[in-house]
Amino acid sequence: MNALFSKTYSSSLTLALTCATAFVSSSALAGEFEIQLSNSSVYAEASSPDSTPMQFSAGYLYHEESRNVINLDMHAQNQSSVQGNDTHVGVGLRGIGYHEHNTDGLGLALGGFGEIELNRVPGLSVGGSLHYSPDILTFSDVDDFLWFEAYTGYSVIPNADVQFGYRYIKADVDGGKNGSVESTGFVGLRFQF
Repeated sequence: MNALFSKTYSSSLTLALTCATAFVSSSALAGEFEIQLSNSSVYAEASSPDSTPMQFSAGYLYHEESRNVINLDMHAQNQSSVQGNDTHVGVGLRGIGYHEHNTDGLGLALGGFGEIELNRVPGLSVGGSLHYSPDILTFSDVDDFLWFEAYTGYSVIPNADVQFGYRYIKADVDGGKNGSVESTGFVGLRFQF
């Protein structure tokens, strides 16, 4: 019993320290900060500016059922225009760390994100992201990860958006347990500085 407690405590402490380090290192470069809330979870992410060729970000998700997920992202990104609508797209990697009770997992996910500002309705944007980590790129107790997010945003002022969206995170755990880590609608705020 003590060994089990020690392993769980050690994993939680490692996860917390990794997350703290990620936030401290990314906040020096941060161009955006967002926070998203649902009935059962909170997610926060800091990102480097959109104007650079590479975007680096770090995020942390806490779910009330003792689920903790961190992500460290690196995406090549570009801003352009599609039929007069400003777009922001990126492709790259998402490192994922997951801890829930006695289950730990690490994964390297491939994927990307996109956002388009709808010029017909000034201030309105839609966006989303999709990242997948197959068995070959996952470690510890997890066989694969899937992270999907879709949202609509509205720019309240030039440097702050309100978001409404849906997030789905799935982790297939060794031994056949396929579980939804997070499946929820959320409301969020995104700040640019």
